[in-house]
Amino acid sequence: ADHNISLESMGVTVNAVAGALKAFFADLPDPLVPYSLHQELLETSTECTVSSTWVAASKRAKHYFKNPQVSQHYKTNFMTADNLSICFWPTLMRPDFENREFLSTTKIHQSVIETFIQQCQFFF
Repeated sequence: ADHNISLESMGVTVNAVAGALKAFFADLPDPLVPYSLHQELLETSTECTVSSTWVAASKRAKHYFKNPQVSQHYKTNFMTADNLSICFWPTLMRPDFENREFLSTTKIHQSVIETFIQQCQFFF
């Protein structure tokens, strides 16, 4: 609840925070991006532009997210939207890694999360 806590002054490393955040998302009973939206987001994200369908599907998912700010400081922390999406998409979407067909869509999954990060001002 205290937004003035300085993890840096407490000696908590960025890696520890990222690890704790990923563990938190992994322990949720359902993924942050609901399975019911996966197919629609994946299908529409393959279109090169942000279509009205993608926007509609994304807006339905937006209440699951808080305003992301880490990528806004990429010059300091080197965590661009691309880097963040690579780190977090498996935890946020929790795809079926046992399915061989899934392996061909990993980049599309990652691009969905990257778009959420890049377009955070639109969604939030």
